[in-house]
Amino acid sequence: MRERYHFCWLNGAPQSDFGCCKKTFLTISALGASLIALPLSREGRVSGVAKRNNNEGIDVMSYRARSSLIRSVRRPALSIVATAFALLAWALTRTVGAQTLPAQVAQYTFEDGTADGWSAFYDASAPTYSTAATAAADPDGGKGSLLTTVNYTSTGGGGGPALQLTALNLVPGATYSITGYVMLTAGEAPSDANFTVQRIDSGCSSASPCYDTVGGSSAYQTPVTATSWTKIGGTYTVSTSATSLILYAQLSPSTAPTAPQSFYLDDVTLTEVAGPPNSGQQDNSGITTNFEDGGLDGWMARGPSTVVTNVPISNGPSGETRGLYVTGRTAAWNGAQISVEDKMYVGSQYAISLWVMSPSGDTLNLSLQTTLTASGTAATSYPSIATVQAPAGQWVQISVPRYTMANAYDPAAGSAYLYVQSNYTETGAAAEQPFYIADFQLQYLPPLVIQQNIPSIYQTLARYFPVGAEIDSSDLIGPHAQLLTKHFDSIVSGNDMKWQFTEPTEGNFTFATADAEVKFAEQHNMLVRGHNLVWANGSETPSWVFLEEDGKTPLSASNPADVQLLTQRIQNHIKALVQHFGTAVYVWDVVNEPLDPSQPDCLQHGPFYKVLGPRYIEIALEAAREYAPPGTQLFINEYGLASKSRLQCMIRLIRDLRRHDVPLDGIGHEMHAHIDYPPPSAEYHSFEVLHRLFPRLKQQVTELDVSVYASNDNTSNYGANGGSVPAALLAEQGWLYKGYFDVFKALARRHALEAVTLWGMADDNTWLDSFPINRLDAPLPFDQLLQAKPAYWGIVDPTQLPGYGLTLALTGQSGSKRSGETWTITATNPGEGTAYGVQIDGLALRQVAGRPCRVSITPPSSYPVVLGDVAGGGMASASFTVQFHCGERRRRGRDFAGRGHDDRGHDDRGDREGDDAPRFILRAPWSANVYETGTLVQKDVQP
Repeated sequence: MRERYHFCWLNGAPQSDFGCCKKTFLTISALGASLIALPLSREGRVSGVAKRNNNEGIDVMSYRARSSLIRSVRRPALSIVATAFALLAWALTRTVGAQTLPAQVAQYTFEDGTADGWSAFYDASAPTYSTAATAAADPDGGKGSLLTTVNYTSTGGGGGPALQLTALNLVPGATYSITGYVMLTAGEAPSDANFTVQRIDSGCSSASPCYDTVGGSSAYQTPVTATSWTKIGGTYTVSTSATSLILYAQLSPSTAPTAPQSFYLDDVTLTEVAGPPNSGQQDNSGITTNFEDGGLDGWMARGPSTVVTNVPISNGPSGETRGLYVTGRTAAWNGAQISVEDKMYVGSQYAISLWVMSPSGDTLNLSLQTTLTASGTAATSYPSIATVQAPAGQWVQISVPRYTMANAYDPAAGSAYLYVQSNYTETGAAAEQPFYIADFQLQYLPPLVIQQNIPSIYQTLARYFPVGAEIDSSDLIGPHAQLLTKHFDSIVSGNDMKWQFTEPTEGNFTFATADAEVKFAEQHNMLVRGHNLVWANGSETPSWVFLEEDGKTPLSASNPADVQLLTQRIQNHIKALVQHFGTAVYVWDVVNEPLDPSQPDCLQHGPFYKVLGPRYIEIALEAAREYAPPGTQLFINEYGLASKSRLQCMIRLIRDLRRHDVPLDGIGHEMHAHIDYPPPSAEYHSFEVLHRLFPRLKQQVTELDVSVYASNDNTSNYGANGGSVPAALLAEQGWLYKGYFDVFKALARRHALEAVTLWGMADDNTWLDSFPINRLDAPLPFDQLLQAKPAYWGIVDPTQLPGYGLTLALTGQSGSKRSGETWTITATNPGEGTAYGVQIDGLALRQVAGRPCRVSITPPSSYPVVLGDVAGGGMASASFTVQFHCGERRRRGRDFAGRGHDDRGHDDRGDREGDDAPRFILRAPWSANVYETGTLVQKDVQP
């Protein structure tokens, strides 16, 4: 067997590992030069620049290799030559000494007349090459720089020229120095500037991106002027779980200017200054402090006047008798801190919990402080972790179930702290109040691992319909990507195809994040839903869409030019998106949530409607049909169609569109359900009605999740004070998922349902954690650790649901007919999981034979008769009092069943006397887990 060797440079040393060279173009310089690996962009170009070392000095070179050149180096002959030169280069560098950190990764001097791969971010114009800045002032001594204009008047600022760092193949866990120079254009008033990184990461606290200031909080506002270049930036540690990193330079004035502002960017340099930590040397023991020993347990004062003391407490949150008292504070940042040096490591995840109490009431914040020194300069960062409202005198828990440590720090004492302070916005007396801390815990969490030995959702349901999931870019790597590819064969981007994220400024389109998601789907043979082109209420739509060209004046329906402008903007936006994604997207939600039953015309009177009236729907659908590839399905997506009023509005809209020959292929039912509404039968009805009226119209479930809160509950929070969703509620949710998917399969058999998409995969990333309020929700098939829940089993195998197989039976009869018999009904749970909330909803006896009887039944309580939770393998019983009042035997009469009999009890067939004894059918409907239902039916029951 032949061995092949692949070499590339990583952290200043040659690596004989093909993995480090993946997606790179290998360039070998002349004798005495280093081997260089440069990252490729999606189009096959090498991005960034590299340095070539030789005996003469250092030359900065730009590499732009077409994909044809990339393919050429893979030819066998050239591979042999490349390997030989690689070995030679390695030998030479071994001779002169291997490169050591810091190592420059990329440099952008903008001297080649292009933007060098930089693009617009958020509210900025597309950056352009400029020579307007004087050569003498240029920090690198050249003539070129990058010019960008930011339109604060439309969005409030926050954008600028941006670089996709993900393409540079930065090392996860490594720390980089990122610096550049900024100068305002002539005539601009002084402002502030910084580098920021938009990070898409499972470690972010919500589904939204994180925003990290390069160099830490101290670098957030660096003064810049129009007279000289100012250096911005600092150190930045790459998250080990990030799926997208976008670096951008921005102006951050304290007050937004009244007109667009322009600035130059030049000489941007990225240098690796620290490699990733060695995870095998981590101390994962965590920290626990409950102060019961009378000491400070490692806690210390934060602030020159602050004092921390161990004091008795009488109402500890978990029975503690002692806590930490923090007083003497003179500013919001004063508080208490504990060192986490050598306890928290970059890339690892932790559960953090502590209890706080403010005697007077306060907003208290848990934050992290880290200090990292690079090139002799120390930079300190202060990322906030969690904030809570602490009512006066009440213990409140700060609980962070899973926090990703993303900040590297110096290997020295005092370089990393967790600390508690007042909210940073507080001043004066509000920021100086004392507070208490109790029961602090820092726990290391092992990496997430999905279950490989359970059935695939999409494969289980393949004969019915494809099953999709809403995703963001954090779902494209690691265990989330494994979960996605195992269980789903379709995706929809939660936000990355919406107007705000694809066309933040007019005519400037950004598709990088959505492209990555589509490419992932293509690589794994997954369908892609497009969501969405026009959102009726204007959500996730940039404000410029509804303003005139001046960026200030709102569009008006009374101005024909405004009507034409908005029409053109809709058409241009739709054309750009559907043509960019082409056949990769098989269905588009063209118009999202257009209904409002409270309006006379049933339509949402949002910003599109206010200018164009209901015609905006027609404009959008016709544009999508005109520009999308043939066969692309065009949908209207709507929520709440189980409601009669919303369903009738949808029917009205469809009929109106058909009358005007407007193209429409299907309806999306969002189905954001609650634990109590709607019932599966109502969902079936909504699909069935539309299918009956419009049999050729396709229908999909587009945004399925099931909140564990009732539909009218906007206050409860199972996660308060460290709580969790009750197991009984998760079991109930599992049975409800079963009910929904039973309906979906029935609809699919009738060709009334084409696909089902869940709005997410696992409870660690759900929009319901922040809607309608911030609280713990658990609406999806997998939990926060990506493990299967009852909701999952309700979809793929209901026999695994808690309480499955529960049976009820009449197990005892005692007493006399006249004084009253005691009948015992027993519930038996043969499974392993608990049957929660078992109850008997009624008991009835229907006589089917014998002499007529009047029966009275007295339950042990009012209905339902609650048997409670029945553990796996367990039983529970209830006793009913049953009294019979039966008539005398009749001579040659007819008994209850219609048979003839004589006065001695013999019927027409000569049966013995006992055969006119009354006989009954017993029926007892029951339920468990709310949605697990059945009826005990027992025939030939006799008193």
